[in-house]
Amino acid sequence: MFFLIDQNFSLSYEEILTEVNTSDSYTDCYIYPDLKSFFLNWIFALVNEQNIALMDSDISEKEILSNDLKINQLIKIENPKKFSSVEELINSIKNSQSEITLFTSGTTGFTRKFTHPLKNLIRKINVSDERKNDVWGFAFNPTHVAGVQVFFQAILNQNLLVNVFLAPKDFIIDSIKKYRITNLSSTPTFYRLLLPLKESFDSVKKITVGGEKSDAYLISEIEKAFPNARINNVYGSTETGPLFSSQNDEFFVQEKHIGLIKVIDDELYIHKDLFGKTTQLNLIDDFYATGDLIEWIDDEQRRFRFTSRKNELINVGGYKVNPYEVEDELTQHQNIRNVRVYGKSNAVLGNIICCEIELHPDTELREEEVRFFLNGKIQNFKIPRKITFVDKIELTRTGKKKIV
Repeated sequence: MFFLIDQNFSLSYEEILTEVNTSDSYTDCYIYPDLKSFFLNWIFALVNEQNIALMDSDISEKEILSNDLKINQLIKIENPKKFSSVEELINSIKNSQSEITLFTSGTTGFTRKFTHPLKNLIRKINVSDERKNDVWGFAFNPTHVAGVQVFFQAILNQNLLVNVFLAPKDFIIDSIKKYRITNLSSTPTFYRLLLPLKESFDSVKKITVGGEKSDAYLISEIEKAFPNARINNVYGSTETGPLFSSQNDEFFVQEKHIGLIKVIDDELYIHKDLFGKTTQLNLIDDFYATGDLIEWIDDEQRRFRFTSRKNELINVGGYKVNPYEVEDELTQHQNIRNVRVYGKSNAVLGNIICCEIELHPDTELREEEVRFFLNGKIQNFKIPRKITFVDKIELTRTGKKKIV
C-alpha cells in the first residue's frame, strides 16, 4: 500500500516501516533534497519523540541567520524505536509528544517561527474507518501548516498522497483520474490555475480552499468541475493552526473562541492563547493584530467574511482600493487565467492601480478590452491604469500569488 506518489518516485507504508526500523539518526532542521527523504526524516523524529523544525528548501541565508538556525545537523538517537507493523508505527505517530516548529512564509513581513505541540496540530484530524479509502491530492507546501494538516490526515488514516504541489495542469488532471483522488486541499490560486476544466471529476468528494481570500465566483466554478464534492473554506495560519472553517466564503466564530477573537477597525485580532510558542509577536493587551480585514455579515450570530489584508489596501487619491475586488472581477473574464493587482507610487494620486495578467493558452486580450470589461463593474478609480501581460504570475513558496 502506497503512502506517497510523486512525478519522480513513490513511497509505500512498508518502505516507511523498513526505513524507520533501520535508521538511527535524523536532522532536526532539514533543508530536504526531495519530498521522500523529507517525510522519512520527519516520521523518524516523530516516532522517537524528537522535536523537529520543518524548513523550506529555498529558505534564504538571511532567514537562516535571523532565526538562529542550525541546518542539516545530524542527530543520532540512542536505542531508536522499532516497530513490528505499520499500524504500530502509525499509532506511535498519533501519540507522539514531539513539538513541531513551522515558519511563516514571509510574504507579509519578516519570517517568524512558531512551535506547536503535535497534539495541537492534529486535534482536528478525523481518523475513522470511513476515511480509510481517501486519496489525497497533496497540493500544499509540506513545510507549512496547511500541508502539515494534509500530511497527518493522510498518514493517520493510512491514505495515499499524490503530490501535485506546483505540478503542471496536465499532471494534476491525469492524477485525479488515474488515482481517483477523493480530497483536494489548496489555495484559491491553485484552483484558478487548474480551471477551467473540459470535464468534471466525480471521484472528488471534498474540496478545501484556504490560505488566501476566496470568492463566490471561484466557488461556483469549482462546484461545476467537482459536482460530487463538498466544499469547505478554511482560515488558519502558521501562528494558530486551523481556526475557522465554512462551506462558503462566510465564517463563524465558535463559542469556545469568544473572548479570544476580537475586531478593531475591521481588523481581526487573535489572543495569544491560540498561538504556538514564540517570542516574536508584538502583542496589544495579549492580542495579536493579524492584518486581516473582515466585514460582519451578522454580528449577533458571529458570522463574517474576509475582505482583504490591511497592508494590501491601495490609497488612490484618498480612496481605499481593495485589490481583491478588482481581481475578482478580472478572473471572471474567460481569457484570463490568473491576475495580480497592486499599487504603484504616483506623485499626484499617491498610488495608481496596476495589474499583471496571465492569459489562458492560445487566447489573446488587449488593454482596452480589459478596461472595457471592467467598465460599469467597478468604479473608475479602481480600474487599472497600467496593465501588463505576463507569461506566468510568480507564486510564493506556499503556492500563493507573490505580493508586489
